[in-house]
Amino acid sequence: MASAARKISAGQRAPRRGARVQHILGESLECFAESGFERVTYDELIARSKVSRGSFYWYFPSKEALYEAVLDTCVTGYVARLEDQFAKTDPKDHIVKRLLDTSLADFNANRSQYRLLLRPPPSADVVKKLAQWNDDVLAFMRGKLEPAVKAGKLNREMADILPDVLSAFIDGICVRLVLEDENSVSTLSKNIERFLCRIVDA
Repeated sequence: MASAARKISAGQRAPRRGARVQHILGESLECFAESGFERVTYDELIARSKVSRGSFYWYFPSKEALYEAVLDTCVTGYVARLEDQFAKTDPKDHIVKRLLDTSLADFNANRSQYRLLLRPPPSADVVKKLAQWNDDVLAFMRGKLEPAVKAGKLNREMADILPDVLSAFIDGICVRLVLEDENSVSTLSKNIERFLCRIVDA
């Protein structure tokens, strides 16, 4: 039955919509985040979702296809989440602080999604989606820095460099948080903020 389900063409598969598919994606996200792509088995994913094997294969004929679908849900809503978090920051704060606070708030609210990123499968499509995720955050940051450039508070060269620097620092913080090294994160993020604010203002 499983092999037959795998042979169903893309045109014949049911559309990936509805509560059942969202449930599968949500449970699979947690599995991938907990165990990594390589270690989690298809049987574990099916058991976790509490969906029949036939239905599972109907929507997701391989573990790779499932991972890519889960990753799609993470990438698709990312910028909107950042916008929501940025709107909650204090406009009086330094732009560096606001961007760091935005990224860390999103991380803390969506840790499973970030854990998913640390152990992806070796797939060209996955690499492309991860690159898009990174491009989205850089574009978001550049957009938030542009008003400071136009107001003469930030020079163009710094505005071009800062998103990459911020992204690299945030990646380091996220790795520590994923490894549950909570004690060092607060001090690290504050030191990064102070350092970058001084550089930008120099």
